[in-house]
Amino acid sequence: MGSVDAPNQKKILFECGHRPQDAIFEIDDGEVECDQEFVLDRVIIDTTCLKRPIVKIEFSSLVAFEAEDEEGAEHEVEVDLLFKLTRNCNGTEETLQTWRYLKEFDVENNIDELEVEISEPFTITFCDQACPGCCEYKIVVTGRDFEGEFEFLRVVKPDLSALAIGLCDD
Repeated sequence: MGSVDAPNQKKILFECGHRPQDAIFEIDDGEVECDQEFVLDRVIIDTTCLKRPIVKIEFSSLVAFEAEDEEGAEHEVEVDLLFKLTRNCNGTEETLQTWRYLKEFDVENNIDELEVEISEPFTITFCDQACPGCCEYKIVVTGRDFEGEFEFLRVVKPDLSALAIGLCDD
C-alpha cells in the first residue's frame, strides 16, 4: 500500500474585533445632535507571515431608532448614517470604503402623526489586498441627516472580524 499525500494546506488567519462600542446618539428635545461620530469596533491582524495577503473584513450591527412627526399635513421621518471602514498600517490611516444607511418615511395624507420604530441589521463585507504587516481596521459611524422627533437612535451589537489568506503561500 502506498501513502497518500495531503494537498498543500494554506495558512489562514482569523481575528475578532476588540473593544466594541455601541453608538448611542445624543438627542436634545427630540432632535439628534449634529456631528456625532462613533468608533464601533476595531480589529488588528498581522499578515507578516503571508505572501500577497487578502483580508476579508466582516461587520454586523443593529440600527435601532424610534421617531415621530406630528406637525403639518405631510409627515417625514429620516435617518441618514455613514459607515466608514479605515485601515491603519505603519501609522498611515486611510479610508477604504464608505456605506450609507438611509431609511426615510414620507406620508402625505390626513393622518394625525407618523410613528416609526425600527430595529434592523446593517452588515458590511469587504476584501482588501493589503501589504504584509500588522494593520488595524476600524468601523466608524457618523450621523448625517435626521428628520422627525426622536425618542432614541442607536447602532448596537457591533461585531467586526478579519480573515486573511496568502495568495502565493506554499
